[in-house]
Amino acid sequence: MDTQTILSILGLLGIGGIVGSYIQYALNQKGDITKEVRILNEDKYRSILVFMRCILDPTAVNQFGFSNKDEVNLNKIKDDTEKIIAYAKSKLKEYYYHSFLYASDNVINEIENFIETPNEDNFIKTANAMRKDLWNKSKVEIQNKY
Repeated sequence: MDTQTILSILGLLGIGGIVGSYIQYALNQKGDITKEVRILNEDKYRSILVFMRCILDPTAVNQFGFSNKDEVNLNKIKDDTEKIIAYAKSKLKEYYYHSFLYASDNVINEIENFIETPNEDNFIKTANAMRKDLWNKSKVEIQNKY
C-alpha cells in the first residue's frame, strides 16, 4: 500500500468516528429530553389525579402531599368539604388548560369527561389514558374495587 491510500483510509476512519460520535451524542440528547418530559408529565398527571380524588372524596385531602401554596390554602378549609371540592375543581380546571401543552388528545378528553361528570368510572378512564400516554400500557383493565 502506498502512503496516499493509507492516509485516505485513516482520514475516512477519522471522519467516520467523528460522525458516529455526533450521532451517538444526538441520540443520547434526545433520550435525555424524552426522559425529562416523561418525568414532568408524570408529576403533572399525579397532581391531576390527586385533585380528582379530592373532588370525589374531599375527606381524603389529608392523605396527599401538596405544594406549599396548596397546603396553606387547603389547611384553611380542611373542615369544609364543599370548599375543598370547589378548590380541587378550580385546580383541576387549571391543570386541564395547561394539559393542552403536554397531554395526548385522549388524556385531554378524559379529563374533560371527568370535569363534566366526576365519578369513579371517569377517574379510572382518565388514569388509564395517562398510563397509556406515559408508558404505552393499556392492556390492563382497572376495575373500581374500592
